[in-house]
Amino acid sequence: MRADYVTRPRERIAEIMRAGQRFLTAAEIHALVQDGETKIALSTVYRTVEHWLSKGEVTSRVEPDGEASYMLCEPDRHHHHAICRNCGRVEDVDCTALDGVAESLRATHGFVLDGHAMEFQGRCRECA
Repeated sequence: MRADYVTRPRERIAEIMRAGQRFLTAAEIHALVQDGETKIALSTVYRTVEHWLSKGEVTSRVEPDGEASYMLCEPDRHHHHAICRNCGRVEDVDCTALDGVAESLRATHGFVLDGHAMEFQGRCRECA
């Protein structure tokens, strides 16, 4: 995160998100932030993650119950996520193999791919 907009509440939210290495809802982040020393309003959590989302520093996904969840990501490196269905741990996956899919779409269908989103679900090493 850039230092020009980091405040103590935002630093604490980032600490929680970094430590989790999984997608967290705003309510989960809010509950984890409340550590006795730090009190942050749930609305602050929402504003913070939405701000980072607009900057490309956070990625989001929709959980099966319809609630959005968030995770800090490297903004300048395109990648996908392998998500453990058991513990929720997320691993970054570099997917250069998808370059062939984009070329095939263009060659076969004349379709120029502007972007894509993909996630892999299964079990991590610890849960397998």
